[in-house]
Amino acid sequence: MAEEEMSLSEVTGPFRQVLFISAGASHSVALLSGNVVCSWGRGEDGQLGHGDAGDRLSPTQLSALDGHEIISVICGADHTTAYSLSRAEVYSWGWGDFGRLGHGNSSDVFTPQPIKALHGLRIKQIACGDSHCLAVTMEGEVQSWGRNQNGQLGLGTTEDSLVPQKIQAFQGVSIKMVAAGAEHTAAVSEDGALYGWGWGRYGNLGLGDRNDRFVPEKVSTLNVCHSAPICMASFFT
Repeated sequence: MAEEEMSLSEVTGPFRQVLFISAGASHSVALLSGNVVCSWGRGEDGQLGHGDAGDRLSPTQLSALDGHEIISVICGADHTTAYSLSRAEVYSWGWGDFGRLGHGNSSDVFTPQPIKALHGLRIKQIACGDSHCLAVTMEGEVQSWGRNQNGQLGLGTTEDSLVPQKIQAFQGVSIKMVAAGAEHTAAVSEDGALYGWGWGRYGNLGLGDRNDRFVPEKVSTLNVCHSAPICMASFFT
């Protein structure tokens, strides 16, 4: 660890607060008050963002993002993303296989780098699965990138995407938020509809079967109680 790195106890002081936290397979990242980002855990693939492959046994300030006014940090399994609203930039770093970093290749990245394809977009939410990511814009559009062997990107194919691509199936639908599993994805529209796509073997898409979906499909049974002791449908309305 470089001498100039600072542990969480050194950077927080009495007035720092943890505002947001995210955990991957073996690493974690936290956003602190004062626009400080800290990371810790496994660093073998660069997912900590400190410029090397070393582990960090305690939260360590990610100095590469100092002054970037980061408002959110999100972990995939072995990669990480962050978003700066003031700069309108999404940054990613870590394991690059399958294009999960969105930089147009499969190379590992050891310090945060801006995703060029998302430059200038106003992002309201980012979600990362094991090997794929999605970003929801303020306008309700969804961009996806990374691994796609089961259609989890929602682009209508099973080809990986090395750069973010707009999910065309949502044309005319404004998306409120997305959630990414290991190999499937879910979304909720502004009008409260639920969509699922990707790997469906265990019914994880909620569509009533075990089939994969390569584009988002609306779940149509939220208002039906299938002999469950408690109907949870009302929680979605």
